[in-house]
Amino acid sequence: MTDKRRPGYAPVLFDDVAFGEDSRRASAGGAEIAKSARTRYERDGVPVGDLFSCQAEGPEGTRLENCVKVYLKRFGMVFRIERREGRAVLVYAAFGVRHHPRGSNARTVYEIADGRLRG
Repeated sequence: MTDKRRPGYAPVLFDDVAFGEDSRRASAGGAEIAKSARTRYERDGVPVGDLFSCQAEGPEGTRLENCVKVYLKRFGMVFRIERREGRAVLVYAAFGVRHHPRGSNARTVYEIADGRLRG
């Protein structure tokens, strides 16, 4: 893996199938936010200052150890930190709404990521 990113930016890998599922599930505005972020992140990497640690065990029962997130308005993206070819890289796990209104049965980005990471 050749890393052409600037210092302070983390390299990222996207899963086309998972990203496609998340983009189709999102509203038109959400899909545009996701696609714009992906374009920037694949070109430049993810700004390290925009990354926040995910809770290893979340209040909804999610398990996102070794994961980080970025906030994109009311949406978020979750990445798993992996080691590839001797370097740390962010691997796309999910995109979606961070928090739904009470009583909603829709899954949050954290629940989507948890489901994918647990298989």
